[in-house]
Amino acid sequence: MNLSCLPVSIYPELIEGTITIADWAEFAGEVGFDAIDLSVLITRLLKKKEVECLKLPLPIDTIAAYTDFTHPVEIIRENEFEQLTKDIETAEALGAKYLRITSGQAHPEVNRDQGIEFTVHYFKRAAEFAEKTKVKLLFENHSKPGVWQYYDFAGLPDVYFEIVERITDSNIDLLFDTANALVYKQNPIEMMKKIYPKIKRIHLNDIKKSGFLEPVVIGNGVVDFNAVFKYLKDRNYQGALSIEEASFSGLEGIKKAAVAALNLWNNI
Repeated sequence: MNLSCLPVSIYPELIEGTITIADWAEFAGEVGFDAIDLSVLITRLLKKKEVECLKLPLPIDTIAAYTDFTHPVEIIRENEFEQLTKDIETAEALGAKYLRITSGQAHPEVNRDQGIEFTVHYFKRAAEFAEKTKVKLLFENHSKPGVWQYYDFAGLPDVYFEIVERITDSNIDLLFDTANALVYKQNPIEMMKKIYPKIKRIHLNDIKKSGFLEPVVIGNGVVDFNAVFKYLKDRNYQGALSIEEASFSGLEGIKKAAVAALNLWNNI
């Protein structure tokens, strides 16, 4: 089982530069990760020469983007798409396998049908662009990053599943987040059953209470990782696992999450 980590807990330090990407990769290797994940909040700060010269002890697996294709203003949606093409090119230059994409925010001015049409339109355009590169796109069952005002338009399960169905003819696969399912009071196992063949990465994420986005170190919340891991092992899951460590307990929290994930997985 390959394990990586999206280090939300140390985003401020990575953005400020007090922890470099190389520092993060070195630490990740020391605590047992096979690869690292990053966010476009960090990779967009790299200059072209820095991208070309970046040498890391671990590979980059997935880079998380926050595409807002449901914005009510068309020029903003087009700008989001243009930025995504640049993020895909950067991901390829960094050797990342995947780029995580999102539908967009649940803007009050955009109704259900409009939001789905906007999302599908831009996802398919993005898929066509990504086909020319070595980077695969992953659509996540998302909730709300700190950089957004509203929760994810596709957070509601019926909207999420409809979008998944509408993009089956594209080369977009799925990233499934264990905690985001519970934010919307959904059973992660039941959700995975509907989409399992398309899942290529799992975000191991935990929250304190169902229905609320309050991240904690995995194993300390309400996500039943024993059930999740048993489901995956029973199906000989071949994708990687990625800890989304967003408890904001720093490098120590990331280390605790790594130990917990490995112990939980190995004891199933």
